[in-house]
Amino acid sequence: MNKIKSLLGLLLLCYTLNAQNFEWAFTTNQYDRCNDFSDGLAIVKKGFDRGYINREGQIHIEPQFNIIDAYSEEIASAGYTNFQTMESKSGFINRQGQFVIPASFEVTSPFQEGLACVRMNKLWGFINKAGDMVIPAKFSSASTFSDGLAPVELDGKWGVINRQGNFIIQPKLEYLLAESEGVFCAKIRDKWGYIGKDGRLAISPVYDYASSFSDGLARVEQNGKYGFINREGVYVIEPRFSNVQSFSYNLAPVEINGKWGFIDRKGNFAIPPEFQSAGGFYEELARIKVDGKWGYIRTDGTIAIEPQFDTAYDFKEGLARVEQNGKRGFIRYTPPTNKELIVDQPKAKPAELTRREIKEGRVITLKQADFTIKVFDHNKIDGDIVSMNYNGEWLLKGYTLKARPQAIEVKIDPNVGENYLLFYADDLGKNPPNTAALIIDDGTSTQEVVLNADLNQCDIIYFQLEKNN
Repeated sequence: MNKIKSLLGLLLLCYTLNAQNFEWAFTTNQYDRCNDFSDGLAIVKKGFDRGYINREGQIHIEPQFNIIDAYSEEIASAGYTNFQTMESKSGFINRQGQFVIPASFEVTSPFQEGLACVRMNKLWGFINKAGDMVIPAKFSSASTFSDGLAPVELDGKWGVINRQGNFIIQPKLEYLLAESEGVFCAKIRDKWGYIGKDGRLAISPVYDYASSFSDGLARVEQNGKYGFINREGVYVIEPRFSNVQSFSYNLAPVEINGKWGFIDRKGNFAIPPEFQSAGGFYEELARIKVDGKWGYIRTDGTIAIEPQFDTAYDFKEGLARVEQNGKRGFIRYTPPTNKELIVDQPKAKPAELTRREIKEGRVITLKQADFTIKVFDHNKIDGDIVSMNYNGEWLLKGYTLKARPQAIEVKIDPNVGENYLLFYADDLGKNPPNTAALIIDDGTSTQEVVLNADLNQCDIIYFQLEKNN
């Protein structure tokens, strides 16, 4: 009997590992190039022209610009190039593709903290969203603002300015990265170290290479090997790797002896180094390369999507850009738990519908047995795809939340021990978790609640009648 159980378990494991666990959202072969999604849109290129598509693969702004960038703070860099002189003019467009700041600059960068660095006459300055030059164009290089500060280059040396354009760190450094976690990564006398916002040395420049801090750790290189230091400049992970990437989900991709794996924050291998290449975790999935093909793994190291793609990129806003046998486009991850949503199970208990964790939920008391549920996306439309189950019956399946409420008529069943509404996330939008606003209307009063769910946890509401009803 034990042997039979073991065989069945092995067959089930093989089925799980070989399942597709993805679906093609749409193809992009009609374009010469496509970028990842950001803020609900992806840049596409056709010939010399660029535009945007939405998360359904539909044209949002027709390819018409030679220069565009991802949207930031609701506007995006856009402009044109004279391909005879190779001179460019760039400005900023709104989400309808209309210029809100004329294309009068040589180069533009995304807005951060209400300011964007722009180049005029080969020098960089900063404008506000009205297009006014608030910091004169006098720098040979400049970075975007972070926490009210921006690194700039003047006369071959780097310093830091505030939003008024005044230097708070004088320009005497070889190079500076943007501020992160209170310090700047700086190049000093051909070595890398860190300085504070007051310009004082925070970590001595002893590294051959260094990166900005992220979640308390920074990648550094010494003598051709990479490791991680903390804010005191102490190695928490000794430099023994050929290459490393930043931590996400408490895991970092590292290369050792020609193979890639993932370490935890103590430097121990959580996922063994057995891949040809690997990327960091995004939306709980990481790219890995095996035998020349790309696939995706989960944070526990198990295969989420079998290696089968010629090229693959990170998941962004629920979609990943891939190419397979000449077919280019975006895929969605479809976790095995989605197979739970197959048939109605009237009067089923919530735990009989899903293997996911169910929150404690809340109880709503109504005066009437018949009531209406109006559901819509909460705060910002970001592509949340959800399902909703009432007492074992699916009211919505794979529904994309919208700004306009979707109304559903329901009724409290006196023959059910607990009347409930289960909120289930099918596919995370660009700002996880999936969040929906519900208006509960029983004809005498309305109540509004907000539900949250992700791929591991469902939210729930229980309904009851007032006792005198």
